[in-house]
Amino acid sequence: MRILERDRRAALPQIAADFNDRASTRVSVRSVQRTVINMSSQSRGPTRIPLLTALHKALLLFWARQHYHWTVDDWKHVTWSDESRFQLYRTDVRVRVWRKHH
Repeated sequence: MRILERDRRAALPQIAADFNDRASTRVSVRSVQRTVINMSSQSRGPTRIPLLTALHKALLLFWARQHYHWTVDDWKHVTWSDESRFQLYRTDVRVRVWRKHH
C-alpha cells in the first residue's frame, strides 16, 4: 500500500520490482495484482480538469453574446467538424492511476 501511496501511477511490474528490492521475499506481478485488488484499489484514468482561465471564460461569454441572436438559417451556414487527435511519432500511452474503490 505504501508503494501505491508514494506513486499512484506505478504499473504492476514496477510495484513488484520496488517490493522485491526492499523485501527479503520475492513476489510475482500476479501476486501484486491480487493484493492490490484485495486492498480495494483500482486502476483508473486520471481525472481531467479543464484549465479555463478568466480570459478564456470572458472570451467564451463574448462569443456567446455575439451569436445569441443567430437564427437557424444562420447556423446552417456553419461547418461543424469533430475534433480528432493524431500522433505521428510516438505511441498513445494512456496514463493510469491507482484509486481506492469505495
